[in-house]
Amino acid sequence: MMEQISLKSSITFPESGYINVTDQNTQKLSQLILGLPATNILGATDKDIREVVYDSRKTRVGSLFVAIPGKNWDGGVFIKDAIAKGASAFITQTPLDSLSQLDLRSNNVTALCVADSRKALSIVSANFYCHPSERIALTGITGTNGKTTTSYILETLFMAKEIRTGIIGTINYHYGDKKFSAPVTTPESLDLNRILNEMIEDKVENCFLEVSSHALKQNRVHGMRFNVGIFTNLTRDHLDFHGDMEGYKNAKKKLFLRNHVQKKIFNTDDSVGKEFAEEFKTDSVTTGIDSSADFKAEDIVLKKSGCQFSLKTPFGTGKIHSNLLGRHNIYNLLSAAAGAMVQNVSLEKIQEVYRQIPPIPGRFESIDNDLGFSVLVDYAHTDDALSNAISSAKAFTQGKLIVVFGCGGDRDRGKRIPMGQVVLNKSDFSVITSDNPRKEDPGLIIKDILKGIPSSTYKSTDYTVIINRQEAIEYAIHLASKNDLVLIAGKGHEDYQVIGTQTIHFDDREVARSALRKRSH
Repeated sequence: MMEQISLKSSITFPESGYINVTDQNTQKLSQLILGLPATNILGATDKDIREVVYDSRKTRVGSLFVAIPGKNWDGGVFIKDAIAKGASAFITQTPLDSLSQLDLRSNNVTALCVADSRKALSIVSANFYCHPSERIALTGITGTNGKTTTSYILETLFMAKEIRTGIIGTINYHYGDKKFSAPVTTPESLDLNRILNEMIEDKVENCFLEVSSHALKQNRVHGMRFNVGIFTNLTRDHLDFHGDMEGYKNAKKKLFLRNHVQKKIFNTDDSVGKEFAEEFKTDSVTTGIDSSADFKAEDIVLKKSGCQFSLKTPFGTGKIHSNLLGRHNIYNLLSAAAGAMVQNVSLEKIQEVYRQIPPIPGRFESIDNDLGFSVLVDYAHTDDALSNAISSAKAFTQGKLIVVFGCGGDRDRGKRIPMGQVVLNKSDFSVITSDNPRKEDPGLIIKDILKGIPSSTYKSTDYTVIINRQEAIEYAIHLASKNDLVLIAGKGHEDYQVIGTQTIHFDDREVARSALRKRSH
């Protein structure tokens, strides 16, 4: 393990989504490229490097610029700009013999060619920040659904033991009294290593990291060390990025295949989880309800106030009472219990903490009112997540279940028909609306959803279409009667809508509260 170096940083989140940083630290280029599989190097490697950057606009004198190819741009075209701003060295996938026009020798700039710039960024950023994943108890959580909830349950468990914790994930990045917005679920490797290092300086002992399939495919966590790795489930999502389910599955597998994971936890009720558990048998434990798992829930009772079940573990069996709602949350409770118990959290502590877990933003979040019906806001935005959310809500709804939902634009179009089928089949009434249409026509997105609706459903009787999301939420709340439940799905904690190229403030929870106030008057 490398000697720890104190790094004082200031983090901000600019509109571009990049994290700016100012570091008072200098390291030799030769140290930063240890372990880097460079195919060609031109120039000296004994130079002092003040910082590592992947955005040429942040380059200054003494920087190491890593040029990353992207979907809409190629970082290689900005190498000239980085040199003009004073970069001492750069890393690129572009063959160096094609960069003669940059006049590297007279500019005294060192160039390194690699096969994969993102993997290179992971290596040099880990070196720059002295391998923080080896100096903190890091839990990585991957899967389609449940990552956020599992991370928050784990945080609650460890905080109950008075252990300083941090979370990096979909809702935000936070530790101690610090909280930052999350431009993406899993940051680029440079930003991730920097934040982990800051956590360590702030005496954080455990970090719970949501590891997205995008991050895994793009090597953002390449080579990191995890005390625990958790796989929750795999259902259709992000196929616009991964191409097919096999590509999506293989991306998730990389958490366990390309990193040192000390303890592996797999949900074997999920077919992919079962496959992973058989492939990665060493140091792995399993969770499940229906399967014969190491951590198993039995005698399940679902109620309006939460759930209860018998938790069987290798460390003993205990009765669990939790305020979290629905069968899908039992899977999250199982994953968190396994992740905590393999790190020496007792069954008794889990029983104590599970009784009152703090509300998780946008995850079956209740919007209080005195009108006699329930309103829940949830992040469910896949057919499987919607099915789970609706089934869970139905278990404690005496009246009608009204669901407000839509599908995002410029994303996997194949999700739209199954999402529509699930909601129309399982809810009593649906309000189909807009949800981050981006550059697509929201009306055409809704047409895609309607292609799969059951022939037995009728407009006005079983569903309606209201493109404006605010009006859709207001309509659903106006429609609700005593003992009904309104489930507003898709955005959860998000406080924005992306329409065209504009991001506007929009929070389902705020809109629901406003609609409830209007109705109560």
